[in-house]
Amino acid sequence: MPQMNGAQALVKSLEVHGVDTVFGVLGSTLLPVYDELYEHPQIRLIAPRGEDGALHMADAYARVTGKVGVGMITVGAGAAFSVSAMGEAWAESWPVLNIVTQIPTPYLDKDKGVYHECHDQMGMFRPVTGWCRRVLSAAEIPYAIYEAFFRMRNGRPRPVMLEIPADVLRQEAHVTIQAATASARPRVDEQAIKQAADLLIAAKRPLLWAGGGVVKADAGGELLQLCELLQAPVLATNGSKGVVPDDYPLMLGNILTQSPVIEQEILNTADVMLALGTRFSERATRSTDKSAALLDVTGRSARGWTIKLPAQLIHADIDPSEFNRNVPAQLTIHGDAKDVIARLLAEIKARSFKADARRVDEIRKIKSAARAALKERVPEEMQLLEDLRAVLPRNAIVTAQSIVGHWARYALDMYEPGQFLFANSFGSMGYAFHAAIGAKIARPDCPVVALCGDGGLMFGCGELATIAHYKLAIPIVIFNNGGYKILQNTQKRRYGRHIGTDLTNPDFVKFGESFGFHAKRVNDLSKLAPAIADALQKDRATVIEVPADFKPYR
Repeated sequence: MPQMNGAQALVKSLEVHGVDTVFGVLGSTLLPVYDELYEHPQIRLIAPRGEDGALHMADAYARVTGKVGVGMITVGAGAAFSVSAMGEAWAESWPVLNIVTQIPTPYLDKDKGVYHECHDQMGMFRPVTGWCRRVLSAAEIPYAIYEAFFRMRNGRPRPVMLEIPADVLRQEAHVTIQAATASARPRVDEQAIKQAADLLIAAKRPLLWAGGGVVKADAGGELLQLCELLQAPVLATNGSKGVVPDDYPLMLGNILTQSPVIEQEILNTADVMLALGTRFSERATRSTDKSAALLDVTGRSARGWTIKLPAQLIHADIDPSEFNRNVPAQLTIHGDAKDVIARLLAEIKARSFKADARRVDEIRKIKSAARAALKERVPEEMQLLEDLRAVLPRNAIVTAQSIVGHWARYALDMYEPGQFLFANSFGSMGYAFHAAIGAKIARPDCPVVALCGDGGLMFGCGELATIAHYKLAIPIVIFNNGGYKILQNTQKRRYGRHIGTDLTNPDFVKFGESFGFHAKRVNDLSKLAPAIADALQKDRATVIEVPADFKPYR
């Protein structure tokens, strides 16, 4: 066993597990690790200006690459600042490793007032991680890294946190580096596959519902084969946007909760539905029928879990705890989405099944009617998104928040998973801006566009310095309506007045120019898409301020 210190053991272990990028904010306890990174140039160190930004970037890195995103954060205040970003990764089930330092071991858990001391630091992370571990010796580090990657790569991916005291990073020990392990998928019940095949073959109007688990299983190709075989349309969710290209004829996309046409003519007429890798979240199950609305304890309209699902529902998921949590299923299948679909394809093909009729024309007409209805409802936003799609390269990655960002979830076509990044569940402000940086670091070959609101951008505007430092050519669109307008509109509707939702902003054009960026103000929405197209040709970032106030989003 070679002798090395804890920092060397940590960096070498990350290298063995295929880590090529670390997003870290330096603190004194991290100095040994940063110094060791000099010896490992194959691992890029990206140094953002805030810990929440660092972990959001690691989250985005995971979403667009399918690999583990890694953050490296210092003890105490730095650790606390990263918790909200870990919550975002937890809510969306993305593999993010947060390596957090701790005060020296002689002072642990004694509340002696050591600088940066945080009472029960790991306790902050337990609600937003699948696993936490404190390492107490340098020799433990390789196995701790091994276990972290094992947990993230097996079963439902969740973020994890590893806590390492400062003295352990300097401690010398005989260390055995643990080799990386392959993923292991749960065995799929063959009887359940046969039962599911029976139901799907007998169905007259089968329907597929694809959640984020299909993306994480890299099962888009298998899903497309299944929908073609069954001639079954596919509904996507926020987390699976692009899993099958939105321009594929049988792909209905993520417009269900905004389209009475799709709800009535597709969902309500389906006799069998296969749901894959989904938890049926509140946002994904809102009926368009306003009479279905309830009021939750805050007094807001809460239409979650009000859509009518087919009685014959097959639910397949890597996490069996999701079965029957939100909706009852007639049949459940525990397994990785890729395995489940592959086995279903083999079983159905073995029976020489052929769909009675092709549904391409029917689905195309329904899709067209749904988009037309949405365009009538929000014409300005829809036209803007159509104009944007026309100038974006097919492989472009879009990160989004703001009112426009919300509509983009439904109406901006995407063609691959990981192309559209949105704070779907936890809803961290500033996510879109931070995620654009992480995505561009991860995929420098892809155009990346950030659609931000003025409020969201200011949550993490210090990361403009990160963009400048790493010379990232990102168009940053700032829809400036001078406030938290989604909340303000709710205040006005409910109380007839508002408070705390007006914002004072900088001159965003001058702000961008101060970092050496191209910058411009676009007052005419019809000129925004050409401005973005021009920005995509630049060799540095472009800030585009758009003074605009859109129809209230509800």
